[in-house]
Amino acid sequence: MKIVVVGVNEHTMEFVREMVRLGHEVMIFDDRRELVERLEAELDIAGAVVDFLNLDDLESFGFSRADVVVLAHRNDAVNVMLSTYAKSVGIPRTVVLTNDSRIANIVMRLGLASDVVVVGDTLSKVLTSLLRGISVIDLPGENSIAIINSKILRHLAGATIGDIKDKWKIQVMLVVSEDGELREPFDDYVVKEGDVLIILAEKTKLDKLSM
Repeated sequence: MKIVVVGVNEHTMEFVREMVRLGHEVMIFDDRRELVERLEAELDIAGAVVDFLNLDDLESFGFSRADVVVLAHRNDAVNVMLSTYAKSVGIPRTVVLTNDSRIANIVMRLGLASDVVVVGDTLSKVLTSLLRGISVIDLPGENSIAIINSKILRHLAGATIGDIKDKWKIQVMLVVSEDGELREPFDDYVVKEGDVLIILAEKTKLDKLSM
């Protein structure tokens, strides 16, 4: 997955580290050279110092070729402008970060982003869960309960529950359809895009499931 992150700060830096660890292609955009160069050097990833009001500048670095854009600039006006542009060029998924719940409400009501996150202490974990399609509840010991969104983990759609259990060595406890109907996870059930799977798995297996 190709991810463009706009805005370098403590929250996005931790998120970028996690996405790189998971094997995704990440590119960072900012208008402050020192921050871009710092993250480039630390993680050996591509970065771009750009003028966010110059769309040709953005495109010269491949903005519209992203699968996901995370907009976390310190100026909310930049994030709103870029979310509008991302929608116009058909980027599949846009996540906007803001400190202001009013901005979050406007962006969602206008349909400018797939997800909006109001910044808080757990921001990096929230972003990681959104993009991975996995929300995790850690249990004592080696196992976790995870909520898997097949709209994001599309490689699961079309597979049977039996195939998923055999391939990733996980236990599927429940399936929730897109319309909220609860379904028994029989081995021959074929997962549909939009289904949510509730699973029990060893923590080490969750990273492989999200790739």
